Amino acid sequence: MSTGNEILLTQAAIDGELDAAGMLDFENRLAGNASLAAEYGRLKTLREVMHRELVKPVAPQALRESVARMVAPSTAPRATRVAPSWRAMAASAVFAAGLGSASTWLALRASFQDTNLADTLIADHKRGLLSGQPFDVASSDRHTVKPWFATRFALAPRVVDLAAQGFPLAGGRIDVIAGAPAPVLIYRHNEHFISLTALPAQTASPPQALVIEGYSVQVWRDGGTEYWAISDIDPAELSKFRQLFEAAAKGSEKNG
Repeated sequence: MSTGNEILLTQAAIDGELDAAGMLDFENRLAGNASLAAEYGRLKTLREVMHRELVKPVAPQALRESVARMVAPSTAPRATRVAPSWRAMAASAVFAAGLGSASTWLALRASFQDTNLADTLIADHKRGLLSGQPFDVASSDRHTVKPWFATRFALAPRVVDLAAQGFPLAGGRIDVIAGAPAPVLIYRHNEHFISLTALPAQTASPPQALVIEGYSVQVWRDGGTEYWAISDIDPAELSKFRQLFEAAAKGSEKNG
């Protein structure tokens, strides 16, 4: 009597699923087991008869025509594609060239709602903290950070030194906001980091201050630039940072 394992081997042999070594072992089993050899012969003959005698059914003509009509739209020539919007094309171009070019900062900023933009910037801030490297260029010298941005953007963000006021510069990085690269200044305050993102100003007035999931947000404008400061420090401390930055920026305006 054939065991369950031998039956499985028989079916695998008939289906051609055994490799050369497996088939050789199976043939040795057949030579020593008449019952297994008989079962193998019976199944093999049955398989051959089924392949020879059974004819694949053909669907009625009416059914085939009905199916053809159903699939016709998917096989017909597609309608003329709508040209991509200028925003989509700009996003692709800016993302491809923005990180290595000095002429792409003002190319694009999608019309985010303020809360959505704040969520995006907070996510970027947290990502920088989790990576353990919240900046692409590490320096406390604004004369190092600003030229680094100037080689990558047509309009580099204003960089001020606030070390004496307790907010030393730590460096800078580049985030991608709505498909466009954006410069981000990184400042420290004690053990905390502040991400200061510079974006083209929108027509609508931005919010002055927000608190989202424990993160403080300060927003202000300097000409055509809109600054978004993100940090987990106390809102009053971030407001102080904003005031210091604005005052220092005005004082150094003539020097760039």
